Amino acid sequence: MAAPTVIRRDNFVFVGGIVARQADGSIAPPDVQLQTRLVFDALRDTLASVGAGMADVVKHSIYFTCAPEQAAIDAFMADVDAVRGGYFSSPGPTRTELRCSLDTEGALLLLDAWVVLGGKREVIDPPGHWGWGKEQPFVHGWKVDDMLFIGGQRSLDAGGNVLGLGDIEIQTDESFRNLDTMLRAGGGDRHSLMRQNTYFRFFGEGREVTTYWEKMTNVRRRYMSVPSAAGAGLRIQGMPQVDELIQVEGIGVLGDERLRLQPQDHWDWSISNTQFTQGWAKGPLIFIGGQISADNKAQAVGADMETQTRNVFQFIRNVLAEGNYTEADVQKLYIYFHAEGDWAEIEATRATIARVQREFYPDPGPVVTAIRVAGFAFENLLIEIEAFGVR
Repeated sequence: MAAPTVIRRDNFVFVGGIVARQADGSIAPPDVQLQTRLVFDALRDTLASVGAGMADVVKHSIYFTCAPEQAAIDAFMADVDAVRGGYFSSPGPTRTELRCSLDTEGALLLLDAWVVLGGKREVIDPPGHWGWGKEQPFVHGWKVDDMLFIGGQRSLDAGGNVLGLGDIEIQTDESFRNLDTMLRAGGGDRHSLMRQNTYFRFFGEGREVTTYWEKMTNVRRRYMSVPSAAGAGLRIQGMPQVDELIQVEGIGVLGDERLRLQPQDHWDWSISNTQFTQGWAKGPLIFIGGQISADNKAQAVGADMETQTRNVFQFIRNVLAEGNYTEADVQKLYIYFHAEGDWAEIEATRATIARVQREFYPDPGPVVTAIRVAGFAFENLLIEIEAFGVR
């Protein structure tokens, strides 16, 4: 049985990643506007099936694949924008766009969304914030009751120009300062952040990977609470501008009462005493940060996908257990994996991940958004998985 495409739990709707499929289930022809229309049609219809609508979407992300030249990226995004704006009234949801590999042959983009029904809503729009350089019906952030949904924050000025060309430290500082500004504009601060993901571009290998992450993270730590949000650090192919090196996004919840999920004898990061966090429980919400197959020195454990995937799912189970939760409390998984080769090899890798997943989450299981990434924060890792749920 395939994973479900949507799960509604109270006022939250969890949607699996959507690619452009035609009526017979095949992937649509390689036309960006056609595929964009199909993924947003599918989102609209999926939400309607559980009593929700496009106005309930507070956050959306597009993962896309195209040639790495700026002209090709601009043309791709222009085609996406020509279509998606018609599905939302202004102010629409937050937006994040990331260039990466997908796990389905022929797919040009994958759509992911966070959806909340009802609640008191307020746009988070701090004065003087950076801009995209063109009018769109999208916003930087939403406050829904006590939750803050913040779209991809970037190292751009008000006109959409990249700041800190070629300098990961400057771009990291700009992006995290923008994230910090958004949190404060929503009535919170960095302590409110439950989930924070960092997407960065780097094509080095071996020990260079960890060194680059540590250089970037020494800047990130200036903006991190102690203890920090849970989250993931993912290497991708790029962003909407070829000169961008990093993009960050987050979900926060206001209020001080929360439970940190931090098992003993768990994997750890390469920088000691960071006070990074594996997971948080806040009211009915559960946020499990990206779990990896590593030891307490951030060294990869397991040389093959099956071993690493099983270790990761066991780590998720261990984090859940800290709050007396189980896999039954999880409604959404983000699966980030690295796989190369032809499509037969990629499909075999994805099948291995799905098979191991079923050992921990029997069908129908949670919804899944799966992305092929260029790599992770540390060398020799093959997979990283986040988990979310409503108790």
